[in-house]
Amino acid sequence: NGTWAVQKLIDCADAGEQRRLIVRHLRAHTPQLLLDQLGNYVVQGCLKFGAAGPADESNQFVFDAIHARCVEVAHGRFGARAVRTCLESPHASRLQQKLVAVALVTNAAALATNANGHLLITWLLDASRFQGRMRVLAHQLAPHLRYLATHKLGASAICKLVDQAFEPDARDLILNTLFFNPDPSVLDDVLADHAQGVHVVLRILQGSAIGDAEKARIADRVRCALDHNSRRASAGAAAGAAPGSAAQRLSETVAAVLASAQPAYPPAAARLSDAASAQRLSASPLDDQPQDMPAAQHFALGASQPLGFFPHQPGAMSYPAGFGGMVGTGPPMQFAPAPFYPPHAASELGASGFMPMYPPISEADSKPPS
Repeated sequence: NGTWAVQKLIDCADAGEQRRLIVRHLRAHTPQLLLDQLGNYVVQGCLKFGAAGPADESNQFVFDAIHARCVEVAHGRFGARAVRTCLESPHASRLQQKLVAVALVTNAAALATNANGHLLITWLLDASRFQGRMRVLAHQLAPHLRYLATHKLGASAICKLVDQAFEPDARDLILNTLFFNPDPSVLDDVLADHAQGVHVVLRILQGSAIGDAEKARIADRVRCALDHNSRRASAGAAAGAAPGSAAQRLSETVAAVLASAQPAYPPAAARLSDAASAQRLSASPLDDQPQDMPAAQHFALGASQPLGFFPHQPGAMSYPAGFGGMVGTGPPMQFAPAPFYPPHAASELGASGFMPMYPPISEADSKPPS
């Protein structure tokens, strides 16, 4: 009954003084209310205050709280859904959406593997329409690819980054990290996971966003990795993958891709034109990676211009690693994000100009009431 009474008060608050009174008393408890089954409706009711006008009379305090406690709120069952409702509200400005998007990108790896946080990563990828969102997410997720590609929810986010043609440099960064990494154990670990990892590689080879030539190079790399894993198998292990299994389908897909390549795609060693190149290849940690440059230069994660196996547009990656390169829609406009507030910094200055003091969120606050 209390939540209905408070919501009615919010609906009837038309004067500025009334709104200031409501904002002042709700500000410090906004994260806990977002996590509550009934309290989140109180916060959503404040969205009608609008983004314009004085900060102490607007809905800015809601987005400040989401930004400051992004992980805690997004991991909650009711919190994640309340945040998505706030982001999709017609009362939310584009700048407020960007404020939350920065926090989502910063914590992308932790959110992508959580059942509730994954909803917000999906919103960012599919519905936010921020220009450059794929690029900044790829930079955040690529260092954790070994874990994400073998996680049910994380693999979904990785496949979304690959199965798109809007930002090819983001797709290429994921492909380089997985298939042409100086550390071959990344691909080996992904292929060793038959529950998720093999399906990710299979989906990449069957996708339509990658050209035939790139598929042939990837298939050749996967074939070498499969042969390497097979040689490392113990003598008592099965000779091959079980018929109908994901590993068997992957082997058949690799063979079909290589067979359909015109002209026939040769082995990696045969692609070298001179003996010196063959000697460099044999000494490389990647036995089947074409080495036109040292391995340390071949893959530079986070560099201003990654030297990957796939071509990149000049200047397409000329921004610092992380979320600093997010660009807004419309005319060219560089987005300078607000400073990130870590969860423990409860007294950091909010974007509205106030200094909200959020009390610690206990474990009981993040659970639905019994």
